[in-house]
Amino acid sequence: MLNLNDPAAPPAPVALAAAVLLLRPRPATAAHTEPFEVFMVRRSSRLAFMPEALVFVGGRVDPADADRALAPRVGTLDPLPGLTAEAARAVRVAAARECLEEAGVLLGAADVDTAALATVRAALNTNALTFAAALDTLATTADLGGLRLVDHWVTPPVEKRRYDTRFFAALAPADQVAGFALGEHTAGAWYAPRKALAAYEAGTVVLAPPTLRQLYDLAAAPHLAHVMAGNPAEVVPICPQARPDADGALHLLLPGDVDFDPPGARRNRVILKDNRCVSEGHPPLA
Repeated sequence: MLNLNDPAAPPAPVALAAAVLLLRPRPATAAHTEPFEVFMVRRSSRLAFMPEALVFVGGRVDPADADRALAPRVGTLDPLPGLTAEAARAVRVAAARECLEEAGVLLGAADVDTAALATVRAALNTNALTFAAALDTLATTADLGGLRLVDHWVTPPVEKRRYDTRFFAALAPADQVAGFALGEHTAGAWYAPRKALAAYEAGTVVLAPPTLRQLYDLAAAPHLAHVMAGNPAEVVPICPQARPDADGALHLLLPGDVDFDPPGARRNRVILKDNRCVSEGHPPLA
C-alpha cells in the first residue's frame, strides 16, 4: 500500500492536494441503519499511487486552480489554517474540479443541464478545459462556501509520493447523479461508512490509512449535520511518524500516541503489515 522511499534518499517534495467526502442522507429504514453515505471510487490497478484502493474523490492542485478570475465565481470562502487566501481558494477549486471529473457532480451549482455537465466533465478529464472554462461553458457559478474542512493529512517522508491534502465534506446536490468515469478508476458507488469498513475487514477492498481513519470518524458520527458542523479551525495537520517493529510491521504513529514525538497518553496509530492496515485509537463505534 505504501510505496516506500529509500531511507538514505532525501524526502520527496510535497504536493498540495484536495479530496471530497461527498455525502448524502439515507432513508431511515430497518435496512438502512446508518443515516448517510459517502461516494467512493476504486483506483485502477495501473496507477502507481495507491493502485486498486477505494478512495474519496480528489487529487493534486493544478496551476489553473489558482486562476484569480475564479475568485468572484466561487462564493465567499472562509480561511483555511496554514494557507494564504489564494491557496485556500485554489485548494477548494481543486476539490470541486476533482469532484466533477471523478464523480460527475458540480458542487455549489443549481439547475445545471445534465447533458452539458456530462460534456464538460469529459472535456475536463482530457484536460481540454480548465475549471474556469467549464463554468463558462455551463454559464454558471459554483458556490464553494459549503465545502467543510474536516481533515488534513501530510504523507510521511517514508513515502516516494507525498501529498499535503485537505479533506472536505460536501453535500451532494439533490438534482445531480454521481457516477465514476473510466480511466483512473474502475468502479464507483455510495457506501455507508460501516459497509465500507466491513468490506475492508472482509478483504474485498483496499484502504489507505487516512481513508480508513476517516471512515471510522464518519461511522462514529450520529448524523449528517454532525459531520457538516465541524469547526475547521480545530483541524490540525496529521503527518504520521513511521516506526518499523521487529515483526516487519510499520507503525504509523499519529498525534496523541504514546510513542509520537511529542508523546501523548494513549495508542493512536495505524499498523501496516502484509499490505493491510489495522487502526488503533479511532473513535469507538456504538
